[in-house]
Amino acid sequence: MQNIKTIAVIGASDKRNFAVLNELAARYQMLLFDNNEKALLEIHQALLAQNRYAKIEKMACATNASWEADIIILSGLCINDSNVVQKIKKVATAKTIIIMENDDEFTKSINHQVSFDLIFPHSRIVEAININSDDDNENEFLLEGHDSYALDTVSHIFENIGFTTYVSQIN
Repeated sequence: MQNIKTIAVIGASDKRNFAVLNELAARYQMLLFDNNEKALLEIHQALLAQNRYAKIEKMACATNASWEADIIILSGLCINDSNVVQKIKKVATAKTIIIMENDDEFTKSINHQVSFDLIFPHSRIVEAININSDDDNENEFLLEGHDSYALDTVSHIFENIGFTTYVSQIN
């Protein structure tokens, strides 16, 4: 398992992922990017309020955030933003990319148009799908992907921060 130090969150303002980001911020350096600067500032302040000593930095550029990170989380509206996807594609080689999808977004994602594996051919893709229907209890995730190493890494990270994971390796 790789030694994760920095996680970039591209699409950080998606408030449905706050519980995950909050737990990650307590353990890892976080680089946050979002096209919505006001929402990015709000999520940044909320994370710092919960994690006083955390290293959480707002980034003005998705490429720079992704370049500096060991793992990239792609979430919210950025999942379907082709400009953002193309920018991070340049620096995502050999990195694990976690596609954070909520159950209601899953059918709308770019995954049904073109596989993320084709968009990022030299990266390890893991789709993390929140499978809870209760908004107050978002602690179970289905992890899907082709790369067993990436699935193990992401499962280990999520379980260490208190979430339950179900892993599905796609061959």
